[in-house]
Amino acid sequence: MKNEHFPSALLRLGGIAGILAGVFVITFALIADSNHIFFFQDVYSGGSVEPWIINVQASAALSKFIMALPILGFSCFLIVGKILYQYMEENNWQKNLAIVGYSIGVPVSIVMWILQLSLMNHVLLNYGQSPEMDIQINSQVSLVLFFFHITNDVFGPLFIIVLGSGFMAWALLKAEIFPKWFCYTGMLIALVLAISFLSVINPALRVLSNVAPLHMLWFILLGVFLLKSAKRNASD
Repeated sequence: MKNEHFPSALLRLGGIAGILAGVFVITFALIADSNHIFFFQDVYSGGSVEPWIINVQASAALSKFIMALPILGFSCFLIVGKILYQYMEENNWQKNLAIVGYSIGVPVSIVMWILQLSLMNHVLLNYGQSPEMDIQINSQVSLVLFFFHITNDVFGPLFIIVLGSGFMAWALLKAEIFPKWFCYTGMLIALVLAISFLSVINPALRVLSNVAPLHMLWFILLGVFLLKSAKRNASD
């Protein structure tokens, strides 16, 4: 059940934050992937990180600028989660688990993005100074990128998408606030992504992780629904 007396301003804030969360993260992914400055898969197989370093140096200003987008986007996830938690009057374990997922996943992810930005600055300031320095930076980059990608591929999706959005969609379904198809879609995205974690047993299941971008589109639509709710509350 929704809170009929919930402040329209907060719903409007949640709606804007939901739309921005999806737009920021999708924009970052498209720019970073096209410039080869983020999704660097060779780090998993022990490949050279020099191509990544070269790409970062070639797009220095862009590399640092776009790193702000996921930091802002992930912050918006937590804003929306807290607003939805308060908007639903009924207390249930689904929304409690969802807010735990957001509260753990978002801060850890933001810390990792800040570390990634710090790494980029370190590379831009020091790489190419001397052969000895370059060897040291190569080792640092390999280690940080490896742990960063592990966190990005597992920790963030598990806590933010599966526990956060998946169980929040379930709670919204019980509260009958938004259309059932929308809630089921959020739950399905979370379920598919959860199954993709079994790729450690069956590598073929890794393809299911490609559903993650759909979560960003789902979140944008969530923001739209919150804005509509804000408009209805304001007119009542």
